[in-house]
Amino acid sequence: MTFGVAIVGFGVAGRQHAAALDGVPFARVATVLERDASMDTDGLPRSADWAGLLGDPSVDLVALCVPPGNRAALAEEAVRAGKAVLLEKPPASSPAEIDRIVELGRRLGRPIGVMLQERLRLPESVLAWDWGKGAVGVLQVSRYRPSAQYRRAGWRRDPAVSLGGVTAHLAVDYLDLACQLLGEPMELRLGGIRESVPGIDSRVAGLVEFREGAVLSFVVTAETTVRSERLEVLGTDRRVLVADGAVMTGAVGLIEDHPTPSTTQLRRAVYQEMAWALATGEPLPRSGLRSARHVSVILRSVFDELNAVRT
Repeated sequence: MTFGVAIVGFGVAGRQHAAALDGVPFARVATVLERDASMDTDGLPRSADWAGLLGDPSVDLVALCVPPGNRAALAEEAVRAGKAVLLEKPPASSPAEIDRIVELGRRLGRPIGVMLQERLRLPESVLAWDWGKGAVGVLQVSRYRPSAQYRRAGWRRDPAVSLGGVTAHLAVDYLDLACQLLGEPMELRLGGIRESVPGIDSRVAGLVEFREGAVLSFVVTAETTVRSERLEVLGTDRRVLVADGAVMTGAVGLIEDHPTPSTTQLRRAVYQEMAWALATGEPLPRSGLRSARHVSVILRSVFDELNAVRT
């Protein structure tokens, strides 16, 4: 079975989706919906409007690569039209939006996934580890973005539409990795906040406490040109280190390095999960939207704290 994908929004993320689908046997880009008529869609077919896309029988799955503040309503409309949905990160503005979309998909029997592809770097065996109450994690993400990017007119400078800056858009994958390992976050404390424009963070430090007793300290910044992404989680007798995409695990004295697929390969693997869910009617193994709820709790908490600090 080859399923048709409609990519909604053809900016950086939309083009990454198209690259992931290029040449795969199980899916094809059926159409692109991009409101900027001057934007080149690399020869891919274009839909005239949203209603036409939803009524297109060649579209089985809608990939939403629009800003997060606009995604939930579009996702619900697509599901009601009988489409599967894949949401780019961050998938929604709040955990409540995720809950609502997930429930609608369950009720109507449509798979809904999230493009948090970095989590697929973790070996499945590690996801079953019991870290215990004493586990600690340290997360550092440095991804440069010039402040002018957020000062220009457009959705990136609007917190209600963008959900923020560096935390929501550049640190989300590694925060999600931490949640995949440590579980449900319960409390968040922040410090060291800097903003490019009000409500759009360029640097944040914080501490997250998890339900099972683990703690995670983190610092994320868009203010240095030195790129670095690192998460280390330590338990009583085990360790996971993810550094710039390379994964090392250690347990009971056994240290193991794991394969380092490219980001495009990981995105393709998410689409393979979507294809499997469409073909079988079964839930997505690792990329279902429900599994993004924990990181959404952190992102929404950062958003709320930023706006509380600002006001």
